[in-house]
Amino acid sequence: MTKGFQLVNLFWWIIIPGAIIISFLLAHYPNVIPFSQLGGLGDLLSSVVSNYHTLLVVGFWALVVAHGYEALIARRICHKLEIDQQATLLWTIQTFIIGFYPSECISRLFFFYCRISFVEDTQGIC
Repeated sequence: MTKGFQLVNLFWWIIIPGAIIISFLLAHYPNVIPFSQLGGLGDLLSSVVSNYHTLLVVGFWALVVAHGYEALIARRICHKLEIDQQATLLWTIQTFIIGFYPSECISRLFFFYCRISFVEDTQGIC
């Protein structure tokens, strides 16, 4: 792996992209999901899709915008810490997919041990 980058736990790679894919399917392609085979959850999701479809679409795109903004923040932090381009790209992509919280927690631990001044420099950012 690139120096200055560390992957988050596998738990986050399963849960968050899975939830993003499900929200995308519910918002844009609800006919792909077999609601009748999901039991009570299928009934609930079918009701949500039929009654709150616009809210699902807006919620999905708000999620995409929020993750994009979080990725820009991660890139800015990497730039301030003078991390090389490859590690910066990896942090940015991971933060866009997983989100800021899991990626930021591991990056704070990583950079705390690598550069003590990270905590002092980011007091105004976080």
